[in-house]
Parts: sequence; structure tokens; C-alpha cells
Amino acid sequence: MNAEPPSSSALSSLWQQIRAVLDLVLDLSFKRFVTPHLLRMLYVLSLLAALFYAVSWMFTGLLGFVMAPVALLFYLIIARVTVELILAIFRIAEHLAPMADEPVVRPVSKRGSFTEPMR
Repeated sequence: MNAEPPSSSALSSLWQQIRAVLDLVLDLSFKRFVTPHLLRMLYVLSLLAALFYAVSWMFTGLLGFVMAPVALLFYLIIARVTVELILAIFRIAEHLAPMADEPVVRPVSKRGSFTEPMR
């Protein structure tokens, strides 16, 4: 059986995640990206702020009561697409990084080919 209570394991897991993010932030070689790790937290905070704003807007009148859910849905779609776009850019960069370390192999052109510049 597990000797630790569930709250302790959740706290240690949170502490490990905080340490991992701090290691990424303090990495002065910039070989690893911190943005993909922070993006999930920023997305959740953004959604909570949008939900709070929409709920407060709903109590401003009839127009707010109708428009707040529509605006919230529109914001959710825009926020999700933006986060996915940012993650796609970082994943492309992570996949291209190993290719940049490989030596470039150039084909040998024959004399008089169309790709060779004229002299």
C-alpha cells in the first residue's frame, strides 16, 4: 500500500513540475523551449478569466445576458486556435533543430549543366 497520503503526492508532483519549469527558465543555453510548458497554464488562466468576465457581463442587462455566452464561445474558439498555432510553431522548431546539426550534402553537378552558372 502507498504510505503517503494523496495530498502529499499531489504536492510533490506539483513541486516537481515547478522545478522542471524553473530549470527550463534558468537554462541559459536556450536549447530547450519553455513556452510549450507554460502555455497550458496560461491557457487555463485565460479561460478562467474569460469565464469570470462573461459571468459578470451576463448581469449587466438583457443584451449582456444574450451576448455573454456568444462572446465566451467565440473567445474559447479563438484562444484554442491561437494556442494550437503557437504549439505547432514550437513543434516544427523542435523537429527542425536536429536537421540543422546534420552536415549538408550537396549533389555533384556535371560540367555544362543548366544549374551551373556561366563563366
